[in-house]
Amino acid sequence: MSETIAALITPGGRSAIATIVVAGPKAGSAVDRHFFPLGKKQASTCQIGDILVGHWRDSAEDAGEELVVSRTAADRIEVHCHGGIAAFRRILNHLVAAGCREIAWSDYAHQSESSPIAAAARIALADARTSRTAGYLLDQYNGALEAELTAILGLLDAQQTSDAQLRLQSLLATANFGMHLTKPWKVVIAGRPNVGKSSLINALVGYERAIVFDQPGTTRDAVTAAAAFDGWPVELADTAGLRESDDAIEREGVARARKLQSAADLILLALDQSAPWTDEDQQLLAAYPNAIVIHNKSDLPADESSQRPAGLKVSAQRGDGIEQLNTMIGHTLVPTPPLHGTPLLFTGEQVAAVQQAAAQRPDAAIQTLRTLLA
Repeated sequence: MSETIAALITPGGRSAIATIVVAGPKAGSAVDRHFFPLGKKQASTCQIGDILVGHWRDSAEDAGEELVVSRTAADRIEVHCHGGIAAFRRILNHLVAAGCREIAWSDYAHQSESSPIAAAARIALADARTSRTAGYLLDQYNGALEAELTAILGLLDAQQTSDAQLRLQSLLATANFGMHLTKPWKVVIAGRPNVGKSSLINALVGYERAIVFDQPGTTRDAVTAAAAFDGWPVELADTAGLRESDDAIEREGVARARKLQSAADLILLALDQSAPWTDEDQQLLAAYPNAIVIHNKSDLPADESSQRPAGLKVSAQRGDGIEQLNTMIGHTLVPTPPLHGTPLLFTGEQVAAVQQAAAQRPDAAIQTLRTLLA
C-alpha cells in the first residue's frame, strides 16, 4: 500500500467505542501527530500487539480525549475512541490533515481482504440480522464459495465441461437462499377486513406494532415489522383487508396490499374461524394456494362450516397457536437448510457472473469466473 488511509470500521452513531484503522507507510507518524501516550513509547515505535493508553489532542496543551491505540500489523494502527460521532469525526479530520486519505469501511474491506469474495462476505456479515444467517456468511468468508469456484475452474481447465456445468447449476440453485442471508424474507398477512390481521402481526412480533380497531377497513397502508422465525430474518407486513369498496383511499390500500402480496415469499392467509364461511373466503383460498391458512379467533365459538379448509387454529388475543405458527413460518421459508460449509452465492454480482459462466463456452466461462475470483 503506497498511500496511507484512514477508515472508520465500526458503525457510525451513538455507541460505546468506535474503531478507526490507519494503514499505510505513514500510519505511525500520522497518529503520533495527535496521540500523546501516557508512557514513553509512541505509536510509531510500538510493536505489533502493543496497546497504548493516552490522549488524542489538538496540541500538547489540550487536555484531549483519553483513548487506546494498538498496532495490529507492521503498517496498520487501530485507534479506539469514544463512539460518538463528534469524537471519531474529530480524529478522522486530524488524520486527513496529517496526510491520510479517508475511505469507507467497505472499501477498506476490499483493500485488506485476500479476495473479492472474502471482502463481500465481510461486508455482508455486517448486514446479517440473525446469528443463523451470519453463520452461513462466515462459511463463505472462510472460503466455502471460493473453494467451489476454484474447483469448477479446475474442471473447465481439464475440459470436464459437463461436471463443471452441473456444479454451476448447483451453485445457482443456492442463490435465492444466499441472497436472503442479508435481505429478509417477505411475509405478508392477507385476508378480509376485521379477521384479526393487525392483532396477528402484534402477536407474532411480540409487541404492539399495528393499530387494532374493530372497524373493518381500518388498515389502509402496509404496516411492516422486522422479525425472525427459526433464525431466518423476516419482514412481516400487515396489509389492508381485501374487499371491494367505494372508498378511494381504501381501494388504494387494497391495491397496495395486492402488490405486496404478489412479491411476497410467503402469504399468511388469515380467516375468522368464528364467522360464517363466505364466497370471498373461498376466492382468497383459490387465489393463494400456497399460503399458510390460519383460522384466527380460536378463543371465540367456531363456525363449523363444512367448506372451511384445514388450517392452523390460533388466537392472536390469547396467544394460542402462535408458537406453532412461528415454527411453521420458518420451516415453510426454508424447508431444508443447507449444511454448514455449503458454498452459497450471496450477492447479485456473484449470481450474475455464475449465470453468465453457465451460458458461455468453456474458455469464456473460465475468464468470467477468474474475474469473479481475481
